[in-house]
Amino acid sequence: MPVVTLLEEAAFNRRPFHIGTVFVHSANPIGAETVVRSLTRWNYRVRRATA
Repeated sequence: MPVVTLLEEAAFNRRPFHIGTVFVHSANPIGAETVVRSLTRWNYRVRRATA
């Protein structure tokens, strides 16, 4: 979550990081969905990685 917070703050301050797709890989489905939702809200490209 610290990295997600950093990305969100950068986007909020109109200085988003210009990165490719963020792949979210987590054993916690609720946590993974929270990350996906948060980053998608700030227009980052996000995909959930599946095992």
